[in-house]
Amino acid sequence: MTPPGTPASPSESRAGGPSPAPASSGGTAADGAVPGGTASGGGVSGGTASRYARANTGPEAHRWQTFPDTPVVLALARTFTSAVRVLEALAVFRGDTRVRVLFAFDDTSAFNAGTETLLEGVEAGLIPWSDRLAVRPDLVVTATENADMAAFDCPVAVLPHGIGFQKYVPDHRTRQVRLSGVPRPEFHDADNIHLVLSHPAQREQLRAARIPLAEHAQVVGDPAHDRLVSGFRLRDHYRSRLGVRPDQRLVVTTSTWGPGGLLGSRPRLPGALLGALPHDDYRVAAVVHPNVWFAHSPWQVRHMLADALDAGLLLMPPEAGWGAALVSADCVIGDHGSVTLYGAALDHPMLLGALGAESVPGTAVSELVRTAPWLAKEGLRAQVEQAIDTHVPGQHREAADLAFAHKGRGGQRLTELLYRLLGVAPPEDAGHDGTQRALPQPEPDPSSGIPRAFEVHGWAEGAKEVVIERFPAAAREVPDPPQGAVRHLSVFESEKRHTLADSASVVCREPVRDPGSAGWLERALERHVGAFASAEPVPEGIAVLLRDGRRFLVRSEAGADPVLAAAVLYTAVRARLPLEASGEPRERGESFKVRTGSTRWECVIEPGPADPGVLGPQPDAQEIGALEP
Repeated sequence: MTPPGTPASPSESRAGGPSPAPASSGGTAADGAVPGGTASGGGVSGGTASRYARANTGPEAHRWQTFPDTPVVLALARTFTSAVRVLEALAVFRGDTRVRVLFAFDDTSAFNAGTETLLEGVEAGLIPWSDRLAVRPDLVVTATENADMAAFDCPVAVLPHGIGFQKYVPDHRTRQVRLSGVPRPEFHDADNIHLVLSHPAQREQLRAARIPLAEHAQVVGDPAHDRLVSGFRLRDHYRSRLGVRPDQRLVVTTSTWGPGGLLGSRPRLPGALLGALPHDDYRVAAVVHPNVWFAHSPWQVRHMLADALDAGLLLMPPEAGWGAALVSADCVIGDHGSVTLYGAALDHPMLLGALGAESVPGTAVSELVRTAPWLAKEGLRAQVEQAIDTHVPGQHREAADLAFAHKGRGGQRLTELLYRLLGVAPPEDAGHDGTQRALPQPEPDPSSGIPRAFEVHGWAEGAKEVVIERFPAAAREVPDPPQGAVRHLSVFESEKRHTLADSASVVCREPVRDPGSAGWLERALERHVGAFASAEPVPEGIAVLLRDGRRFLVRSEAGADPVLAAAVLYTAVRARLPLEASGEPRERGESFKVRTGSTRWECVIEPGPADPGVLGPQPDAQEIGALEP
């Protein structure tokens, strides 16, 4: 009898035979393997994993179990990416009281960070890696090809952690390259290992590479793709959760890991996009491969993207939300990674910003390269607008058709496969399992900020119309204004960068519960000695005080924020537009039509009583509109 906690093969646990010694994990560099690491020596041995060991391993485990006779599915995780994928796939067993699921974590990958925390976060039954055989699994499910599968005699389903075999990756054992997603050579002849594929072309790829596992591979389609397509019914809801207005366009950037990916080759692109695209017309989101997060740390990712985050970048966390963000997109800018291909399959306008040398010819990604335009470094705004405005529906259909078979049936086919390998009949309502549920809500990383400083461009189109564009100043790279336009820096008082606050021409007050509290406008100009104006919300609209003491009230039914309201006044003053109609009462004010991107609105600028004194000389009424800041 095997003592509790001792690894035992399925044959020993069922028939009393000896357990073979665990084989070396021997992972590859592509999966972030630590050279020389072993599966038996690696893995979680304490913490949460140990808490579940006694109740689920060893000869006395049945004494502690409420469901002792149910078949066991053992999910193997080695990286954060593979853990997320296997959690998604296990949704096929959701609600089935006949199946127990346990997890084991091999921590020998260089990308192991965050994985145990992820599994602890979902409160999974995590056991030590050394006890993975002692749980007597009836089926092993994993989404990493580098897991040690040598000692399992039960069926092993190897799920893709992306789409097919799109990359060549280095193999530290042979100093050559191999197809990413293919298990190690010592497992190629194992008849109990079943690769799960999304398209028959991937089987032919394996055959062309003379990999015997091709004959046991199972083509089921892609449940992740199907969930994305089904998610379109909630697109408006997802966009609202992301803070994207109906009149705005969402640009989603997506990067795989490595120096050839979008972020590795163009790390400043997210910030450059935020600086190039008008804030009132566009939002920008970023989906970054988990291997970037957990090779360099979440802190490092946020630290490197700090300017873009301050400029309003919606950074999607690595575990969830990327799918809903992708569904919400109006344009996708990506590389040779799987998320880019998902975006193409959703028929989004596409731009390619990077293409690593490791991409495999003849695959769906190589087909996407043929149909998607390349994003040049200059003229980002024009390229994004052209990609959206000239997109032809079905433009990337051939790439999608080469990646995904059995569209709409991936979840059902995966359910049928895993239950068949488990030796249990699927539920009668198979096809209505957890793979058919809505995508997780898009909740950006808490580091995603709201811009509080703007480079504002304004120009007049006639005597009664003003055009305003603003760009987040934290992006650092903002375009020059059009010819004839005036520019200024406008900041909210809460702006954290002192250099921006000290350079502002207009200082704005955040909306508060007691708008119009006495003296804020004056105090703001006293604190910001270089500012031309201060602006604050009041019940009637936006009150603006100029440095020379003149006051104005900007009214608009659109409820313009202080930055936009003050920008209209600033542009009118600089362009010498009339702020008081000749021969009409002063109290009536002057009406302006305003255009901010695709939105048109109207406002009335009413002169108010001036405050002579410390702020500057008070001009005569006839001088209104003549001041040059």
